[in-house]
Amino acid sequence: MHQSKLIELLRQLSTRQLSRFGEFLQSPYFNKNKENCLFFNYLNAFAPAFESPELKKNAVIRANPTGAELDERTLFYRMNELMQLLEQFLSVEYLKEQPLEEQWALMETYRQMSLDKHYNTARKRARKWLDKHPFQDAAFLQWQYRLAELEDRYAQRYDRKYREELQRAADALDRAYLAEKLRYSLEMVNAAQMLDIQYNLQLGEAVLSWLQEHPLPDAPRVAIYLYALLMLQEPGNQEHYRQLYRLLQDNEAILPPNELKDLYTYLLNYCTRRINQYRDRSYLGYFLDINQYLLDKGLLLENGLLAPWRYSNLMTVGLATGRLEWAHQFLENYKNLLPQDFRDNIYHFNLAHYLYHRKDYDRAQALLNQLDLRDPLLAITVKNLLAKIYFETGQTELLLSFLEAYRIYLYRQELARPRLKEQARNFVDFTRKLARLAPFETEKRKALAESLPPATETFERDWLLKMIRGE
Repeated sequence: MHQSKLIELLRQLSTRQLSRFGEFLQSPYFNKNKENCLFFNYLNAFAPAFESPELKKNAVIRANPTGAELDERTLFYRMNELMQLLEQFLSVEYLKEQPLEEQWALMETYRQMSLDKHYNTARKRARKWLDKHPFQDAAFLQWQYRLAELEDRYAQRYDRKYREELQRAADALDRAYLAEKLRYSLEMVNAAQMLDIQYNLQLGEAVLSWLQEHPLPDAPRVAIYLYALLMLQEPGNQEHYRQLYRLLQDNEAILPPNELKDLYTYLLNYCTRRINQYRDRSYLGYFLDINQYLLDKGLLLENGLLAPWRYSNLMTVGLATGRLEWAHQFLENYKNLLPQDFRDNIYHFNLAHYLYHRKDYDRAQALLNQLDLRDPLLAITVKNLLAKIYFETGQTELLLSFLEAYRIYLYRQELARPRLKEQARNFVDFTRKLARLAPFETEKRKALAESLPPATETFERDWLLKMIRGE
């Protein structure tokens, strides 16, 4: 019995739910067989784990908790009946948390009974609940259509040439469908671009084309997903990014936090794409501004903590944009939100990064040499920063020796991803070539700059280019 569907489901119920299910079984409206109550009481004695040997099939048969004759066949029947009652209980509990569903059922019932006053009371309650819903999310649009559809069916009882309810129901259906179709299309296109997983948009392309010719100014959620999809499909057109940014700022109150975060993540991914593929550094500032907004809203925290990689990324962007004061405040204000196991290491690395940008090379170098480098990604990032410090402080012999040790480390490193190792190897090779060039070797420096791999194939490309040019 331990692996039965009934026991597996009982394990998932809270103490309160088990208690309420016991009360549910006491109602003769739902349960007409008292043996089900006795059987449940026996099982419930072994909550919450339900792992006792007394729950083995033969043990239950011997215990005979129902008082009636019990064998394998009747035990199976009793378990099946209790399972059905438990599923019915869960359905009732769910509906109690969905007040609109109750009103839909009452409106439909009263319409069939031709009870106009009762119908109107249920309709007003439904409208009240709908007006109280805090967001214009997918559920809201579908509920809005459901109410309009029920109102239209009620209005059909009367003979009138023009039914306002019919138009309202059709419009509500359009908005609910269009918003969700665009959302699904957006997820499909994003998966195709990020994971190389291909989907068929079906009517998605037609919807996209139609909406560009027939915008719906009173449907902000539709417009939001329209521009999010266009932004992904036409990354060269920056107006889509600007439109989506404005729409989110103007309509943030209508979207639930998780959906708002997802949409801003699309903006952040676009910023990253503009920075990496288009070399458009103006998007570093946009990237930082969006993250600051999400931080202020508490949307970047997971279980009250800030992911180490996000902490480091934001520090890197803050420093790259020259916002040193912002970076220092962020460094200190958010260090206690890092997971405990990573806090000291990540904080001190980013402090060293900040000191490097302040040209406080000695303190930065001292901090870097004290870090725990068991994580290969952190180790490579630290080694890149140390190499930059050695070069900028003119420690050429130390730099060349360090780069050779770095090269051997990469050769022996098995945990790092191949692409990561290739990017690091290119950084090592070009930094070594740069270190061996004299400032007056103009032609060789020019040739070295022209041979630099793209940013996707080497770390610190912008820094290498800047050092080659002697800036």
